[in-house]
Amino acid sequence: DNVDEKTRKALLAFSYHLSIGNMEEAYKEVKQIKNPSVWENMAHMCIKTKRLDVAEYCLGNMGHIRGARAVRESLQYKEID
Repeated sequence: DNVDEKTRKALLAFSYHLSIGNMEEAYKEVKQIKNPSVWENMAHMCIKTKRLDVAEYCLGNMGHIRGARAVRESLQYKEID
């Protein structure tokens, strides 16, 4: 996607903070993002990397309430790999 420089920097900072486990800072970095396609791509990435807690946040920001609820409910179950 074509995203502006501010969004790109926020996504890089989000990825960095997510990788080191600093969730609070990761959330702070992406609060200002308003582009729904960016949130959708972030949700896909979080699901692929099994970060369902973050995927719930992304889906909520996309306005996909049922998806966020499904993820929240799935967090109750033990992971089967």
